[in-house]
Amino acid sequence: MINPNKTLSQKALAGAAFLRMHAKAMAGDDAFFVAIMSEPHTIAANAIEQLVKENAELRAQLIAFQKAANTTVAFDPAKKDSEHTWYTTFAKGARVCLRAHPYQRGTVSNTRIDDRHGHLIFVCFESEFE
Repeated sequence: MINPNKTLSQKALAGAAFLRMHAKAMAGDDAFFVAIMSEPHTIAANAIEQLVKENAELRAQLIAFQKAANTTVAFDPAKKDSEHTWYTTFAKGARVCLRAHPYQRGTVSNTRIDDRHGHLIFVCFESEFE
């Protein structure tokens, strides 16, 4: 079993290394059919490594796009142990939706901190009928 403390990318790369090692052992076998089966293992290992690389590049592009689109609330939603994963401060003009009803969308019009109620956020919701 692969170490559960590793990230998904690290687990995938460990699996690819195992496939490559297994393919190398199969390629050296005297039996023709066993040796021929090493090629799919190598192809799978290459595909896994390419997907991990492309995923990292796409994630970097997504984060850059989020920061460019709205710099006040830019964050990485998939970052592990990030305070932004659970709570993100709202800024004027930020687009939001209700957690219970995600189809109801609106724009933050004002925010303030109240002594009695804490953080207050005023949202102008869009009408479905307009």
